[in-house]
Amino acid sequence: MDMERSVACYRRWIAGQEAGLAELEAASTNAAAGTATDAELRAVVERCMVAYQDYVAARRAVSPRDGTAFISPPWCTAFERSMLWLGGCRPSVAIRLFYNLSGEGLEAQLEEFVNDEGPLPRGSMGVTPGQMVLVTDLHRRTLRQENALSDRLATLHEDVADRPLFPIVRQRAQLRGAAAAAGGGGGCDGPVVGVAAGGVAGGGVVVDAEVDASLSRYKAGLAQLVAEADELRVATARAMATEILTPRQAVEMLAAAKQLHLSVRDWSRRAEGAAGAEPQRNGPRAAVAAASTSAARRNP
Repeated sequence: MDMERSVACYRRWIAGQEAGLAELEAASTNAAAGTATDAELRAVVERCMVAYQDYVAARRAVSPRDGTAFISPPWCTAFERSMLWLGGCRPSVAIRLFYNLSGEGLEAQLEEFVNDEGPLPRGSMGVTPGQMVLVTDLHRRTLRQENALSDRLATLHEDVADRPLFPIVRQRAQLRGAAAAAGGGGGCDGPVVGVAAGGVAGGGVVVDAEVDASLSRYKAGLAQLVAEADELRVATARAMATEILTPRQAVEMLAAAKQLHLSVRDWSRRAEGAAGAEPQRNGPRAAVAAASTSAARRNP
């Protein structure tokens, strides 16, 4: 894993998100003013979709056979990492966001419809019943595919515990037993390492090779799952933006998605920065006290 290239790729993506949001917001303003054609709005939507596909391809090119860093990327905050699913957001989140957006203004329109028998309520985005049927069907299909990928991830976790990790535990037990028999104690430091040069070490080489091969398969398996999750994210977003929604609706949805992503990122960075600065703000004693409290909580 080339960490510098991965971080650079992510930073370019964030810069692209910010630029894309500005373009979408300008397009939305022009659409509201009646100065943007459907063709112009479609071009803006397509640029956003292509930018996302380019990011996915660039990220995969950095590490095509190791998906471990993308599962919990160190360049994200802890809060961002807690929300990730196979290296990104769940595709169904985009559909949930659409449901929320399409419901804005619906209550007032319903009241007007009941009292005055006005036009059929469609919410602020003007979503039609036909569009809602298509989105609901896409939502069902997306959830099935998400669940299938989650099941495969669980199986991959179980496999890595059965194959690479069990030999490690077995070898460690052998080394501790040999160390105890030699009178060196059962510690995990010098005495055990010393025994590794003896009779148990020959098997250790085999175990090490077995573990390395299994971990390589695990990393490659993760990379494959992340790649398939990326494909599902792209396919879901493209189906929503180019096949179901009108150009103006797609602009609104994509702008909201980018705004959500950037807002979560900014908020979590401010929150973690404030939490990290708290001990320093009150001086060294406060830092020591905070560390002591944390240790006490870990060791009740």
